[in-house]
Amino acid sequence: RSHQRHFFNEESPAYQQLAIILRLRRDNLALRRGRQYLREISGNGIDFGLPRMLGDRIRSVIPWSRIFNGQEILLAMNTDYAAPRSAWVTIDDGLHQAGHTLTCLYSTNGGQIGQETTVESRNGKAVVLTIPAGGFVIYE
Repeated sequence: RSHQRHFFNEESPAYQQLAIILRLRRDNLALRRGRQYLREISGNGIDFGLPRMLGDRIRSVIPWSRIFNGQEILLAMNTDYAAPRSAWVTIDDGLHQAGHTLTCLYSTNGGQIGQETTVESRNGKAVVLTIPAGGFVIYE
């Protein structure tokens, strides 16, 4: 009975945000075919490590990269639904030069889209990301 019928509310904020993310995925081969790498984080830019559970919860930035054909796209989510979180995030040392920038392609905080973060020589190469409370970002 659902054949050739559309049941999604295209005016809903969830539908609209998902449509944006899926459009980015469609337009970026690295988001569809790229290898995935969990990335190390740091609060101080010096001590880096993988995100981990503290007790029975994780309230942290969880970043990963998709790399395909020399292109890296950095994605991150904030598992803390109550507050935004910032962290240094390691990126591929061979694909980036210190001083170059990554641009925000998507954020659950629309005001971040288009903002840049500068690549620095930390733990190889790293950038600072700020992710909204319970949010998600994509940088290229």
